[in-house]
Amino acid sequence: MDPSLLLAALPAQYTLCTALLVIGCKIVTVFVRPPAKSSFWAVPYEIISTIALNIGWAANRLQVGRTGIMVARNDAETAKTALTASGVKVLLPKKPDT
Repeated sequence: MDPSLLLAALPAQYTLCTALLVIGCKIVTVFVRPPAKSSFWAVPYEIISTIALNIGWAANRLQVGRTGIMVARNDAETAKTALTASGVKVLLPKKPDT
């Protein structure tokens, strides 16, 4: 279900409060680092992240239980090979439909 449909279904008197809630949750996800997957705060952080509409293409690079390593695009394959060789599980994006 598209979140915009839920937001459009709200009565006009609640739109400002809802928008402020979404913006507030987004600010929390920008400034608060995601907790460890085993932390008590992992579930509340996921809920706040969902309310902040951090889904799909808008998902944060750093997420609960995951991290991102920034490398130059030219070095991406070398980085994947090095991580795999050292026993680190590399998460790959979905493959495009062929």
